[in-house]
Amino acid sequence: MTDLIADVTLLQRTLVAEHAQAPGLFREIARMEELLADTYRDRVPYELLQNSDDAGATRVLVEDLGDGRFRWSNNGRPLNSADVEALCRSANSTKTRGGDSIGYRGIGFKSLAAIATRIEVQSAGVRFAFDRATAAALLGGAGADAVPLIRIPGEVRADPHTEQVVFTVTCRSDITAAPGAIDPLSALFLRDITEIRTLTAGARQDIRVERGAGTVVLRLDGEEAAFALLAHGSATVAVPLDARALALTGVRGRLACFLPLQDEVGLPVVVSGDLLTDPSRTHAVTADASTRLVLADAARALADGLRSPGHEVFERLWHLVLDGEDLRTVLLAATDSAAKLLVTALREDMTAHRPPFAHSPLPLTPHDVAVLFPAGAPHALYEAGNQPAARALKAVLGLGGIDFSSVLARTDPSLLSDELRTRLAAHLRELARTHGRKLTPAESRLVDDGTPQPDAPAPQPSDDGLRVTRTATGPADSLATVLTRWRAAEVAAMEYLNRLGWSLRDVSGQNVGYDLEGTDPHRQPVRIEVKKVDRPDARFAMTNNEMSLMLTEPGGYLLALIVGDGRHARLMLLDPSRNDLPKERVCRRWDWEFTDWSRFAVPAEPTG
Repeated sequence: MTDLIADVTLLQRTLVAEHAQAPGLFREIARMEELLADTYRDRVPYELLQNSDDAGATRVLVEDLGDGRFRWSNNGRPLNSADVEALCRSANSTKTRGGDSIGYRGIGFKSLAAIATRIEVQSAGVRFAFDRATAAALLGGAGADAVPLIRIPGEVRADPHTEQVVFTVTCRSDITAAPGAIDPLSALFLRDITEIRTLTAGARQDIRVERGAGTVVLRLDGEEAAFALLAHGSATVAVPLDARALALTGVRGRLACFLPLQDEVGLPVVVSGDLLTDPSRTHAVTADASTRLVLADAARALADGLRSPGHEVFERLWHLVLDGEDLRTVLLAATDSAAKLLVTALREDMTAHRPPFAHSPLPLTPHDVAVLFPAGAPHALYEAGNQPAARALKAVLGLGGIDFSSVLARTDPSLLSDELRTRLAAHLRELARTHGRKLTPAESRLVDDGTPQPDAPAPQPSDDGLRVTRTATGPADSLATVLTRWRAAEVAAMEYLNRLGWSLRDVSGQNVGYDLEGTDPHRQPVRIEVKKVDRPDARFAMTNNEMSLMLTEPGGYLLALIVGDGRHARLMLLDPSRNDLPKERVCRRWDWEFTDWSRFAVPAEPTG
């Protein structure tokens, strides 16, 4: 204790001497400190919480003392001489980034300057204060406005009754209340703290933290919020396991630099890591490499959970993403937000490493899921109520689709549930009726309604494994001739393009965000959405599902526009990802309208 008093007194004299040599510097520091601290005004309790955890504290107590004062105390390591000097000098810290602490800038304690006129510090049997009037007196009558609040320790004396760390703060007159309730999510990624108690006028908040192997349970005034922790590389992801935890997390989730930020991640999870934040410590700098690495690692952790049926949070993650935000709108964001970066990285990882199950255009019972996917699959993905969300996730995550023709060829239909057989038969009848598709023998046996199937060219396998419809070799029919043969524009466009050397198949009944898929005459993979318009200056719309696919597959996603009717009909191809293509978002319908598009479209016509 005696040594610490002597060290603090020596530090006081050193700082007074520094002022005598450069009083202008102190005035500049005062202005800079005030400006910097003001950006931290709403972060004061969280910066102090971070400091307490870095000091190894297990308990924190915040008390509203009335009269504009509050006390912050913790049972962590007492302050030493280096700690006191770090408090006094701006942006100075005894902690290093990426070490055993979660803070490193030396700014957290200085955030008190945004709300305080006086700060009393008690620790290791010593008491001192930061007070502008006291500091001004030590400096020989310097004006209080020329002295930083947290710079020169004054009123240094022994306090043998205090071994823990206590800050007693007198708030500025424009601060109406002491810090209130603390966001419980701030306790998720702390290392040591297990109890946080906040006592304010007429209210009390207790947060207890229980850490297990891969789990954190927050007990909040008698209620429980449980989280599973997934870790990969530089990122940790907290997955809410119950309704209370999900309510804290929110449907769009949160990003954290160990303590929660104000950024959302687009998914109902909390992502934390050693990322770069702006000076206010409220938002991540998404252009920084460390931030992008944390989000990429978090995406890998989530992808591992989503594609692994044996994973402990496999089913829970699928429930969360199916009930969460429409991720197509996240992908369409104009800027690289944290949410867009995370969802984009998740899509890339899920596409590169596909799961052992696929999307189904029809609901499946748990029995059917077990039959169709013996390696396991998420039941929630196939529930009837989740079909719209499942279609959206198919587009966003690049999930494959079930080929029911192959299923019926290799699986005894009697193994499927009555519900699925009924739905599948109706689905196949509709494909035959509206698209002129000839059913396979196995499909016909399932349908078995005696209805003659319309004549159509037999499907033939192409070189790339796609099943495409080809007609006999000969002069290409005009588009008008093809249109008279087919009621569905999708099938007409497919036949016409296939006669021009394309290899396409119709997937319009699968709700995947496009109508045709296959290869162009140069054998390049392509996806095509078919639109029908009356004239070249007519508007047409694309849904978010279609736009999200276009943005994630630029150059491989085309629009086939059938313009007009009769003998004057034309088929034009358009790349919707062109930056110079006019389009506008129509929020009332939540889709995109294209205007003046005909200048950019290319006619699809026979050559030679």
